[in-house]
Amino acid sequence: MRPQLEQRNASLSIKPITGKTEAMIDADHFSNVIYNLIDNSLKYTDEPPEIEITYGINAGENLLEIVIGDNGIGIPEAYHDKVFDSFFRVPTGNLHKVKGFGLGLNYVAGIVKKHNGTIELKSSIGKGTFFIITVPV
Repeated sequence: MRPQLEQRNASLSIKPITGKTEAMIDADHFSNVIYNLIDNSLKYTDEPPEIEITYGINAGENLLEIVIGDNGIGIPEAYHDKVFDSFFRVPTGNLHKVKGFGLGLNYVAGIVKKHNGTIELKSSIGKGTFFIITVPV
């Protein structure tokens, strides 16, 4: 994703929050999950994107947790429960600066679910968006 990051003058930091981190996941699909969330962070910001990924094992629950956060435009709370639905796009009136079909987050949620995991959204208008993914190790 280096060209996309450079084109948007974006910063991307990846920080482990625990030592050794392993989980049984489908590397191809989970790479697509991470790519999709980073790509959305690049698309939905008016400022140079600042993206941070943290990951680690929650030993008490034996879960891998991955958090992808950004400084983007945010998602109104009224749409938090809909963003993972097929073909849903947050309404922007008759103006869509970003083209798409509303399938990316549905795919992300589906892959996480197939791994017996969960995905949670935390977002506020003007304060960015955080996706918290947990999957069993």
